[in-house]
Amino acid sequence: MARGLNRVFLIGTLTARPDMRYTPGGMAILDLNLAGQDTLLDASGQEREVPWYHRVRLLGRQAEMWGDILEKGQLVFVEGRLEYRQWEREGEKRSEVQIRADFIDPLEGRGRETLEDARGQPRLRHALNQVILMGNLTRDPDLRYTPQGTAVARLGLAINERRPGQGPDGERTHFIEVQAWRDLAEWAGELKRGEGLLVIGRLVNDSWMSSTGERRFQTRVEALRLERPTRGPERTGGSRPQEPERSVQTGGVDIDEGLEDFPPEEDLPF
Repeated sequence: MARGLNRVFLIGTLTARPDMRYTPGGMAILDLNLAGQDTLLDASGQEREVPWYHRVRLLGRQAEMWGDILEKGQLVFVEGRLEYRQWEREGEKRSEVQIRADFIDPLEGRGRETLEDARGQPRLRHALNQVILMGNLTRDPDLRYTPQGTAVARLGLAINERRPGQGPDGERTHFIEVQAWRDLAEWAGELKRGEGLLVIGRLVNDSWMSSTGERRFQTRVEALRLERPTRGPERTGGSRPQEPERSVQTGGVDIDEGLEDFPPEEDLPF
């Protein structure tokens, strides 16, 4: 089992004033909507700016501290993790992946360029959107090709997490969907269920219409780099397992090519 690693780093602008509420037990919950633009390389090696919008949840004393201070347009740094949860609605299983902030900090916006989208929401250029995950594959990767011949692979990653103070029974598993393109996808297609994987990428929200006409959403990670961790020699004295050649890709995300027969599988409740 690969060591669990689950970190998210964002820098973006608040699209609106944060939403504060309390649980019945009195815990503060602060929801922030951040917007930014990633600079990526397309198939021809040209830079493209791709917008993103992410919802971040902050709990407890930090939520109360920042709830009355943060305003629309504020530049904010977020450090946190991806949190998976599952529930049932009307007999149907549903799930979501939330961004749970461990720490946020307002930043000085001087000299930062922001744009305004069609809804009048500020969006930061040259933002930060980075995810670092390490876990084990929940299934064999699904490698396919777009009609244009571009390789794309979907991978399921399970990340075990034990938070401080939770005790021996406090371990949770988060299930995160990962997508890779081109050479990186073809390399990933040779991996097998259960193998450990380190993923460095960016967080993406997909949306599509289901067969019932419902709007569906999925939060996933677009891989920009993949590495296989080595497990070291076996305790029985065996030699280190043979590892395939590592594959690294720093960009090259396909922005325009869709996969009509390869939709996301989960939906969010908002």
